Amino acid sequence: KVIHIFSTAEGLLTQEDRVTADGLQEVFETNVFGHFILIRELEPLLCHSDHPSRLIWTSSRNARRSNFHLEDIQHRRGQEPYSSSKYAIDLLSVALNRNFNPRGLYSSVVCPGTMVTNLTCGILPPFLWTLLLPIIWLIRFFANAFTLTPENGTEALVWLFHQKPESLNPLTKYLSATTGFGSNYVTTQKMDLDEDTAEKFYQNLLELEKQVRVTIQ
Repeated sequence: KVIHIFSTAEGLLTQEDRVTADGLQEVFETNVFGHFILIRELEPLLCHSDHPSRLIWTSSRNARRSNFHLEDIQHRRGQEPYSSSKYAIDLLSVALNRNFNPRGLYSSVVCPGTMVTNLTCGILPPFLWTLLLPIIWLIRFFANAFTLTPENGTEALVWLFHQKPESLNPLTKYLSATTGFGSNYVTTQKMDLDEDTAEKFYQNLLELEKQVRVTIQ
């Protein structure tokens, strides 16, 4: 279970969410809705069938179906807003492909793995990370999710940039992985979702967008 926790961050990022000045849940607005609005604003520039555009979302191995509910897309009730928001990203990526592939817009999802960054260093005190890192280096021989550095974590992202977006499976998540000896490679994972739920979530976002725009006006 220790390996599972550190390789997926499940349980580590359990938190109390906050409400922003916009009246939205902070993690949802930061990880999902803000980017959704940006895409909506850039839609005329992104949608050109003769010159395909590409979106690449940073998801997580901790994107759990059990932590997301269509009746509570912002995760107002619960203590796994991070996991919920990452699952929402997976759903949104699938819905965008369904609605915009014919117009030349393609969406993909990556997971950088477990990296030591300002975010992860904030989860535990620095001295604990100093003690844990040698152990994590050993665990990496058994769990490829421990990319540890941002450079290693970008492996899947860089790989995607060299692929034709039309050739990629919209239901696949691309994962950065690192061997125990430090070699980087890309692995894949079928996303645990269905397209009907993805479309319903997309429609919920469109409705929320209308409400927010009315409030702003």
